[in-house]
Amino acid sequence: MQRLYVFVLVLFAALPGFAQSQRHERFTAPGLDGRWIELTRQVPGFGGYFFDQNGDLNVYLTDLLHEPAARAALAEVARTRPERSHQLWSRPAEIIVRHGQFDFAQLDRWRGRLTAALAVNGVHLLDSDEAANRIFIAVADEDTRQRVLTRIGTLGVPRDAVLVEIAPAPSLIATLRDSIRPLVGGLEIGFSAGVCTLGVNVWYTNWSQGIGVGTPGFYTCSHCSSTYGGTDGTVFSQGGARIGYERWDPPFFTNATNTRCPAGWNCRWSDVAFAQYDAGVNRHQGYIAHTYYAGSGVWNPGSIDIHPNQPERVLNQTSLPVVGNYLEKVGRTTGRTTGRVSRTCADYFIAGGYGLLCQDQVEAYADGGDSGSPVYQWTGQTTGAFAGIVWGKTGTGGLILSNLDRIQADMGNGVTYGPN
Repeated sequence: MQRLYVFVLVLFAALPGFAQSQRHERFTAPGLDGRWIELTRQVPGFGGYFFDQNGDLNVYLTDLLHEPAARAALAEVARTRPERSHQLWSRPAEIIVRHGQFDFAQLDRWRGRLTAALAVNGVHLLDSDEAANRIFIAVADEDTRQRVLTRIGTLGVPRDAVLVEIAPAPSLIATLRDSIRPLVGGLEIGFSAGVCTLGVNVWYTNWSQGIGVGTPGFYTCSHCSSTYGGTDGTVFSQGGARIGYERWDPPFFTNATNTRCPAGWNCRWSDVAFAQYDAGVNRHQGYIAHTYYAGSGVWNPGSIDIHPNQPERVLNQTSLPVVGNYLEKVGRTTGRTTGRVSRTCADYFIAGGYGLLCQDQVEAYADGGDSGSPVYQWTGQTTGAFAGIVWGKTGTGGLILSNLDRIQADMGNGVTYGPN
């Protein structure tokens, strides 16, 4: 179960390989490469094709006398060109024939030879590059590049058939849903009833609840625990491993103690609880996960893939929402999303008799499992100002948050959000 409260009104929680025979240098290429090798038998000298930025189909031929055959063979490919993701093409694709130096079967055969010989540390990528009519090799540094160039000459592969360039190494992508350490805001967390999002790491103090000075923990949603509006010790995990337990989840108040709460309702200023980390848990105070891109506006999810070169954003300031400002959030389901603040200090009444008072609304997407997501104002490529915690979504796809001022009204002022 993924927790997230929905306001309508409902709460919201929760390298291709090559086979080489012993006797003959024959390679079986999968997918499109395999089809192109077959096409070299139908259209002699065919060297591959690609669509350019104008949407036209560019075709390489080593012998331009075979242009009519190429046009006939590829007419359907041009006719069924995929549309752009956000804008339709304004005209049909043309076929542009280019003079190529190598046919694709040659490139594929040489690429297989190079793959077998050069699959070593420092070589990142080998590709039969259809846009360049060459074999492309990416390497780590100049020393590796020189070794590769020397080795090419011993393999019977023409030097001018190969491009060797220095490029960054590929890396495995980690997502917000993976096991990530140190722990930062925006990651998926689990509990007995489902999944939510780790909001923000804090140093928390609350003497009235027996929580000593600067206790390490995190904020997430109150409804991301077994008891909504009540401390029950719910255990939380991340990446399948226990990380801590709920330590303080303030009770609801009624009209009898605060007339701001309508008669007959159970009210709070925030949907937030404090969970204390277990001893020895690796955490990064004041940081949240930073993903590749943000989805803008309602119903547009963002990336959940953590950026390998900028995996974290530091929350070194705080900010209160103002209508018209733009805020971002990062959560385990819809990733990083951004949108305009559309309401501030609005009262929301949820099925079951619960009222969340003076909450804010942002026209950015959130969905089930995003409860607990940290909300912040973008202040720089690697920095942000913490603004609050997501607990719900509107019927039109926007998110609802408890801002930091309302969180403190429930949780007290004994909290540090920023880095050490």
